[in-house]
Amino acid sequence: MNKIKKLCKIVIAAVLILQPIILPAQNLPQHDFLISAQGHYGFILAHRNDMAHLIKGHIYGGELNYIFRTNGCKPWQQIHKYPEIGICFLHMYLSNPQQLGNLEALYPYTNIRLNKQSRRNHLNLRIGVGLAYDTKPFDRIENHQNNVIGSHFNGFVNLRLSEAIMLSDAWRLDAGVGLTHASNAAMSTPNLGLNMATVNLGLGYAFGNKVCKIIKDSIPPVQMDWQFSVIGVTGIKQLEAPGGPEYIAYGFQANIYRTLNYKNKLGGGIEAAYNNATKKVWENDSVYNSPFKDIVQAGVKISYAFTIDRLTLPVDFGVYLYKQQPYNGIFFHRIGLRYMVTKHIIANATLLTHWAKADYFEWGIGYQF
Repeated sequence: MNKIKKLCKIVIAAVLILQPIILPAQNLPQHDFLISAQGHYGFILAHRNDMAHLIKGHIYGGELNYIFRTNGCKPWQQIHKYPEIGICFLHMYLSNPQQLGNLEALYPYTNIRLNKQSRRNHLNLRIGVGLAYDTKPFDRIENHQNNVIGSHFNGFVNLRLSEAIMLSDAWRLDAGVGLTHASNAAMSTPNLGLNMATVNLGLGYAFGNKVCKIIKDSIPPVQMDWQFSVIGVTGIKQLEAPGGPEYIAYGFQANIYRTLNYKNKLGGGIEAAYNNATKKVWENDSVYNSPFKDIVQAGVKISYAFTIDRLTLPVDFGVYLYKQQPYNGIFFHRIGLRYMVTKHIIANATLLTHWAKADYFEWGIGYQF
């Protein structure tokens, strides 16, 4: 129960951090929104051989969306071709009710337009982050074969490429293909994570102003400058033995980015981390009492960041230059969210991974010079 409360607090904090960009009420048309219902069909991606026994067939489900259409009253809305802001409730049947159960998710998202401005045709990239509930997580007595989801509540990420076609001023057809991930980032094990690939099809209906009246203003040229920041993070990890104690990890990151345009940044950085879970594993594997210098790991990375106003979505690809432990290999990766609370203060919510295996969520704060 404490783990569930802790995860809920983390998700709530993330939503509060993102609220000014995800649901900025003052930026939204007051009488222009859509209700959309869509169906899903697809399959679970078996990214580990030892989870193949859980896949019993194709998966399917449905979702209900409440969508706002921005009108360009803020420069970032025009830069991103008037994106849509939405909230989605998703239900997925995983074709294994005894071991996987069903997945329910609630998450905010943005539909970023990829094609030119068109009233009838919208090619969108959906980016959504929220909370998922799995009805049949691992249980050492009743469900010990579920080695992918170790808790009822999990973090949730959805990426989707979709086409929206206005059939009339009110009715809209939505079709697309997407990838979905649900896991708790080792806050409760087992935690291989659930990855799904689906196609979707559905209808939406526009209420209020059927035709969104957009605003077009001149936007000043972007300043192609360098940005340097430092971020301190911490996270919680449970080892593979389910029900075991939780261990705290710490990290420090120094990042540098070059602004390419209003949307994209490219850069790199250096970082170091200390993970008490790694220390425990190493000591369990031998009689060696690991000193601090053998647990610390440090590396370099190249970084990309996609920017939506104050929100950035970083993607890191890194290699450890100093690493004494034999676990997780030499490569590390990171995805997540960063939000500029002020001109200098950064709120960080990212996921550290080693290839397709999540290590732990990193929650932290930083400073941009």
